[in-house]
This record gives sequence, C-alpha cells and structure tokens, in this order.
Amino acid sequence: MRLPQSFPAPDLLVSLPRGPSYLAALICLIAGMSAVLTILHMKQATALDKIDVGATDARTVIRGSGLPVPRFVSLKSDVVNMRVGPGHEYPLQWVYVRKNLPLKVISEFDAWRKVIDHEGETGWVHGQLVSLKRYGVITSSNAKLRVDPNQQASVTAIAEAGVLMELQYCEGQWCRLGTDNVKGWLERRQFWGVLPNEELN
Repeated sequence: MRLPQSFPAPDLLVSLPRGPSYLAALICLIAGMSAVLTILHMKQATALDKIDVGATDARTVIRGSGLPVPRFVSLKSDVVNMRVGPGHEYPLQWVYVRKNLPLKVISEFDAWRKVIDHEGETGWVHGQLVSLKRYGVITSSNAKLRVDPNQQASVTAIAEAGVLMELQYCEGQWCRLGTDNVKGWLERRQFWGVLPNEELN
C-alpha cells in the first residue's frame, strides 16, 4: 500500500481493515517508518561532526605553539628543509636556501608547522627553523617605496620582484619596509608577508 505524503494518522487507522493480519501489517509499517526516521537523524548528526577542510576558518592545531594560526614567520637560516609531512621520516619536498624568506603558518602539529610560501607551495618545516621576525617579499615589478603612505608621496627606492625587506609596521593598506640601505612605504598588494587587514605596530 502506498501512502500520500500528508496522509493523517487517524485516517490511516480508520481506513485499515480489522483483523490479525492487518494489525501485523500496521506494526511492520510503523516499525519501518521509525527506522527511516532513525536513519535520517543519524545522517544529520554525522553531518554536524564533519568539518569542511576547504573553509577559510578551518585550521588544525594539535599540541602546537599556542600562537595564532594563521600567522607569518620567516626562515632562520639559509638552508631549511620542507617536508611532505610533520616529521623527519617524511621525504623532502623542497629545500629553501634563502634566509628570512616569509612563510605563512596554516597548521601546527607538535613542533612542526605547515606553511605556505609566496609561490603557493605547501609543506611542513620544524618550528625551530622559523622565526617570528617579520619580512616581506616583493611580488610586483618596479614596486615604488615612498616617503609617506600615499600615492602622492615622493619615491625613495624602487624594488624588483623577489627582493626581501624587513617588515616594520603597517597603517591601513600601507606598510613600512626597509633594508640596511633603504626604507619606505609600500602598499600591501605589492608584497607578500602580511595577513589581510593585519595590524602591525
């Protein structure tokens, strides 16, 4: 017997013929409906336990440093190994040969940090190999550093893509960067090494 979706329960009971065989059929029908409801509730509970790993706020920190994630760090030395997993037993993915290169920490597992670089490469580095000292890498060609944080200010220097500069502080969409020889203001969009709307004093 096929029931309409909005069939009222009292009408169901009235419409069923009397007799032991029909009573047994009714019991089976009710048991089947209960099973369906149970399965639906289980599916809903399972969905609540799942995490969308592609979401912007999905981060994994297991016995980490206690520092905010995501955050930026920089390489402590000229040679740093990036591995495919959080441990020395995992194979090498890349070997960085540039001290102070900025990396963004996106996850932590014990002493290991999952990071992403300015070219989009992702892997794991040991926490002892990175520093909280902030650097930025220029990503636009002929980036003009200015005396003040506005487009009308005079230019102090022009930096090519790939140049590393120490990140000093930020005001709005401008940040002050410098080297031993030059200092100036640069818009956030022209370098990599700071979170969107991050306040850096």
